[in-house]
Amino acid sequence: MTAAQDRRQTVQPANKIASPATADIIGIFAQRNPDSSRGEITEVAKLVAEFSATAAMLSPAARKRLIARRARFKELVAEIAAEPETTPTPVALAAKNRAEVSHGAGLGTVLPLEEGRARIAAYAVPARIEDWAGRLAGPSELAREFGIARSTLHTWQKQAAVIGLLVGMRKHAFPTEQFVDGRPVAGLGAIVAAIGDPRTAWLWLREANPGFAGVAPLTRLKAGAIDDVVEVARSNFGNA
Repeated sequence: MTAAQDRRQTVQPANKIASPATADIIGIFAQRNPDSSRGEITEVAKLVAEFSATAAMLSPAARKRLIARRARFKELVAEIAAEPETTPTPVALAAKNRAEVSHGAGLGTVLPLEEGRARIAAYAVPARIEDWAGRLAGPSELAREFGIARSTLHTWQKQAAVIGLLVGMRKHAFPTEQFVDGRPVAGLGAIVAAIGDPRTAWLWLREANPGFAGVAPLTRLKAGAIDDVVEVARSNFGNA
């Protein structure tokens, strides 16, 4: 199980439990405590609502662990309640909100155009597309080796179900790793949509990702974890 899956299992159970609203809890406490003030009941109800909302988000296993440690849970609540409230002084608030004035080193010496281009060229390392994309195949090769008809491939392209990489000016080649049993892995279109570019998406899919404990997202996608991979893609590319 990956770290992302464990987090999802902890905070997103399959059968979500709806937590009661604060107003509902106030009604229950008011009925059970007719002699208590409205203010006291409201304070207690707000706390209960927060606790119930948190508990509802936990997985069944996490709730069982919490119940087993309820004595410790009570201690933690008591410790938090006993902590003194600290009100920052006006001086401390002013120091916190004061903007720090700093000066950078500037842009430095502006290089001549030719020297700038030469330095960029020295950093750039030419690489074939196969070096980062893996094996590619055209429509003829896919038909011959995978039994994928051209018409089927064209339909998949229209549906954004496959990733085609532009080779040259107009020709597309298809990474063969995206096919399993003659069909594209499910979820490729959602990944490209989340990332925004097929080349970047394919590069990201093949690289080890810390969100999956160092496993490549493509491996997780082939295992059927579509929602997990899409979620991490959106998070990595700022579309969460």
